[in-house]
Amino acid sequence: MSLRQIAAARPAMAAILCAAAQFLLTVLILKLGIAYAPPEAFGKVKLVAFASTVILPLLLTQAFGMWKEVGFEMQKVRPAPIFMVSLLTGALFLSMGVHAQGNGSFAGALAMQFINAFGEELLFRGVIFALLLRLSKGRAIVLNGILFGSMHLIHGFMDGNWTTALSQAAVTSVAGMMFTAVRYGTGSLWLVIFLHMILNLCMIYSNIEPAAGPAALFVVQRLANVFEIALAGYVIFHGTRSQGLGQDGGGAILR
Repeated sequence: MSLRQIAAARPAMAAILCAAAQFLLTVLILKLGIAYAPPEAFGKVKLVAFASTVILPLLLTQAFGMWKEVGFEMQKVRPAPIFMVSLLTGALFLSMGVHAQGNGSFAGALAMQFINAFGEELLFRGVIFALLLRLSKGRAIVLNGILFGSMHLIHGFMDGNWTTALSQAAVTSVAGMMFTAVRYGTGSLWLVIFLHMILNLCMIYSNIEPAAGPAALFVVQRLANVFEIALAGYVIFHGTRSQGLGQDGGGAILR
């Protein structure tokens, strides 16, 4: 029995193990760096950990033989309505303008966020998404989001700040559900990568906190969460009345 056949028999467990593998690998690299690398070299250790979030998803794609299922098809990269609607989350963060960042260029931030989004989305909305297609749409969206959010518990393991880690995990779980919903609705991994990258940049360059303070930012963040839940809920509800995706990861929601 092949690895793909085993995963097909236990899709939820396979998805959890894939997420756990990335989590443990990242923590291991950082912990070893703290233990053995000199403090001045820890930046390089973090780069190795960051690189692992791209390399492992690529290896998993190869191991499962999922190059056709993860959503790389360029013909599906088109502005589907659900993708356009999802961008409104970013518009919330830019509602008070743009706050320039003094540490680094926009090109550097763009490149970093693209790489970050590529690795995370290939793992969660690529490999894990394809594994969970055997589940109902609602279960797949919720589980995918929770697994995505759980990756942010790494902050608790690394610095012991579990309050912040749990809060980040909850917020990113909701975002992960929306990303998964958009993946269902467009059939394209690239569009979700671009969405993830754009939203990260909108949050980085948001002028809300400098202009109106932390309380205003908190309100906008919660409004964004409500919007993300609503969009994911719409896709789940729509899925009860349509056939949803085939095994190739396609879809036509909101078209």
